[in-house]
Amino acid sequence: MQLDRAFADARTNGTTIVVPYLLVDRHRRRRTRAIVRALADTGATGLELGFPFSEPIADGPVLAAAHGRSLGHGTTWADLLGDLRDASPILPTAVMTYSNPLLRRGLDRGLGEIADAGGSGLIVPDLSLEETPPFRAAARRAGLALVLLVAPGVATGRLRRIAAASRGFLYVVGQYGTTGGPARGASADLRPIIEEAWGAHPDLPVLVGFGIRDRASAERALAAGADGVVVGTAIEQLLGHGDRLATLRAWMSEVASARPPENRRRRTS
Repeated sequence: MQLDRAFADARTNGTTIVVPYLLVDRHRRRRTRAIVRALADTGATGLELGFPFSEPIADGPVLAAAHGRSLGHGTTWADLLGDLRDASPILPTAVMTYSNPLLRRGLDRGLGEIADAGGSGLIVPDLSLEETPPFRAAARRAGLALVLLVAPGVATGRLRRIAAASRGFLYVVGQYGTTGGPARGASADLRPIIEEAWGAHPDLPVLVGFGIRDRASAERALAAGADGVVVGTAIEQLLGHGDRLATLRAWMSEVASARPPENRRRRTS
């Protein structure tokens, strides 16, 4: 199933969209299918599959260390494709990686391989709007949704252009800084960003990431108008140092149980 279909079904059914992030690591390749199945069984709507990079500038200490461990284990592009083939039959999957590995691989070649392995989306956190045209063209040719990111403080006109250009969903960065960070979750000032995104691309789901670590932080994002959340650092903390699938299942169930308040403003478009 493609991301957009899975998200549309979730919105129709009134369930919260939850997209966990899992970093590819050769050291846990044999566990990928079991991990993804555990996430799917306990409320995940889709999956964000990360490919490691030596300079993960959007990632905080936990995920940056995970990138380093993965590279130290010898993780390669073939491991990404293998994990995609294991994960995508279970959950619709977007690949998240930085622009350098994609450019090194070649956009058409790399994105074509991602699509052939079952991927349905692509997230490139260090890609500015001005740099997107070749990525957007290659994504269209491969049949992938190129998901764009916006952060607090973005100018209204730029926000609307990013939202209009994004596919699959719009990724709203929930706090200043990197992934993980202080335990304060998504802030109330995300509401203007989300409402502007509604106006620019009414049918596009809006997900908040960065700072989402539990049900409470997920519900703050939903209260601001988000359709769902992306969660990553908390998962790596659970999986980075051993097999903790039972704990992962319990944590995922709790996050997926998050719901918006009854008085949340609805989309009017």
